[in-house]
Amino acid sequence: MNFKTIFCVVLFAIPLISLADSESFTRTLKLGMRGEDVRSLQIFLNADVETRVAETGVGSNGNETDYFGPATKRALIKFQEKYRAEILTPIGLVSGTGIFGAKTRAKALTLKSSSQTSAVIQASNNDVIVMFPSQYSGTPGTMITISGAGFTDDNTVYFGPAYAVVKAVSSNKQTITLKVPSVPKGTYSLYVKNSQGESNKDAFFVVTDGVTPEPKIESIGPSQAARGARVIIKGSGFTLNGNTIRGGTNIFEDISSADGASLSFVVPPSTLTATSSESGKKVFLPLWVYVVNENGVSNGKSFDLEL
Repeated sequence: MNFKTIFCVVLFAIPLISLADSESFTRTLKLGMRGEDVRSLQIFLNADVETRVAETGVGSNGNETDYFGPATKRALIKFQEKYRAEILTPIGLVSGTGIFGAKTRAKALTLKSSSQTSAVIQASNNDVIVMFPSQYSGTPGTMITISGAGFTDDNTVYFGPAYAVVKAVSSNKQTITLKVPSVPKGTYSLYVKNSQGESNKDAFFVVTDGVTPEPKIESIGPSQAARGARVIIKGSGFTLNGNTIRGGTNIFEDISSADGASLSFVVPPSTLTATSSESGKKVFLPLWVYVVNENGVSNGKSFDLEL
């Protein structure tokens, strides 16, 4: 079993928050509140063209503030509804609330950990960056959108070094929409090359056959765990070898499942160490977990991590 923790420094035009900033999301935020965590939330929302706080002026990219106003609430609702299945559905809601609560914070942390690179990227304003695809698995022919920066009208999107989609056009320099090419089933590094350079290669996509069921998480136990505790995942579709567990900023690679229905991992002592609780009080933060293998990407389930 291989384990690694993602660390990165990102320096480019779209102001992605650092891992430490994203891990400072420890309180519920709502309309009328102020704080540097509000500014970090606005930066996070502005990194996705679909959830921007504002296109120009106050709250826009590079002009974020520490005030949670109506524009921030509207952007947060868009974010919640974009990820409705993981944020709203589990608590019986259909529409976004505009309140940055536990479920929304957990999803934000998960997205940040999956989109940031495992290496230090020092980039200029023109560098090519791949953040994340709109979905992480699908059959050939599936339409996906890749979010990032530095895209042009002459992009080549690679699924590993052997397969590519050429002349993939970006109309806004931050997204590329394309069909998954006809490639063999498997997990591929997803990256982009164009006249401005080559992107990072830490994003991924699993090409499925549409027949074999993708992994599915039924439960995670215990429901509350401290750093250093063993967590057991139960479900279906796990492979004998080659399962990857993604949880927060941690990636556990090549996890085996003898029965195809259970996996386990130990929460590293370094998990979310940038997040602290008030002295003498126990604080729990939902930590979302996913399983990736050659058959696809599972649904997400969370357990409460004691900070």
